[in-house]
Amino acid sequence: MDPRLNGAEKALRARAHEAAEAVKLAAAAIDEEDATPRELLTALGEAGVLGVCLPEEFGGTGGGLIEASLVCEELGAASAGVAAIVVGHLMAAALVESAGSEDHKRDLLPALATGTKIATVALDGGVSLLEEPAVAVSATSMTDDLGLAGTAHAVAGAVCADLFVVPAAVEGGIVIGTVEARAPGLSIGATEQKLGLNGSAMATVELSGVVARRLGAADAGAALAATRDLARIGHAALCVGIGRAALEASTAYVVGSEAGLDRAQSVQWMLADMATETEAARLLTWYAASASHGHAGELREAAAMARLVAADAAVAASRSAVQIFGAEGNRRAAGVERLYRDAKAMEVHHGASESQRRVVARELLPDLFEAASRDPLRNPG
Repeated sequence: MDPRLNGAEKALRARAHEAAEAVKLAAAAIDEEDATPRELLTALGEAGVLGVCLPEEFGGTGGGLIEASLVCEELGAASAGVAAIVVGHLMAAALVESAGSEDHKRDLLPALATGTKIATVALDGGVSLLEEPAVAVSATSMTDDLGLAGTAHAVAGAVCADLFVVPAAVEGGIVIGTVEARAPGLSIGATEQKLGLNGSAMATVELSGVVARRLGAADAGAALAATRDLARIGHAALCVGIGRAALEASTAYVVGSEAGLDRAQSVQWMLADMATETEAARLLTWYAASASHGHAGELREAAAMARLVAADAAVAASRSAVQIFGAEGNRRAAGVERLYRDAKAMEVHHGASESQRRVVARELLPDLFEAASRDPLRNPG
């Protein structure tokens, strides 16, 4: 179903699907080796996937959150690890576009749009399950530059990034800086062993006395909040992709089974639930993306709802896929156990499901959360 997509959006989805096919072919190797070949990311840039939300004047395709969700679903269905890198890249590009000066945009956005440079945002993902990824770096002002120090854990895309966009704490608020990956004082830890999301290039980022180029936004906090909404929608779409891949694999297995699985009502109902819950998650994700021009609170609530529902649907669909495949589903060669691991990892990656519930509750009970909103570093918005 695609009742809300226009012709241009359908064409973009088709292009993204074609670009994701190469990722899908490499998905098993990416998972086994826990590494994404750079040429795959370069190809995504050449296909316009990495610049989907950037203005055309900087080499992007001029899309918004709907377009981002379409791209992330296609990649999520192919490889959740690669999709996680792309979400981080889209976040970084969005921060440069929204918080940077015209000079920043001219210098950085064309390379980000085409994939010449891969970027990510250095937010700390190693916090409590009730908290969103947090600002973990402190900054000191140095005229036009910033001095950065701190450690951000579980940063997707860190191992392969050429550029880091770093939100940092200063007295009274947040500033944002950009740092090249080879900058003195910046170090990247080894790729972390994980339950799922292999190939996401996830690692710890440490900064000690790093000199960063300061982006010039008057309200960096608002720019960061909007980028968190983009992350929620991108990750929700990624989860929809996992659920879709589980449904497609399960349906093909059932239809081709010589054991008559297609005639078993219990299997039919599992497929029906997978299809229904995945479609519901997709439509909620599109709704959240379409709320981007409305009130910020409406977008925030809808994006968190989509992230929550899509992660739950992905876990349920991939679990059912393993069950439908039976003993075969426990083997790496079947592919569905990878989907199950990735789906479960997405329940905690970059804001656990519990933190999404907290975001929704904050919109429903604003007075109760008023005190928390005064903390710009761990504000879930």
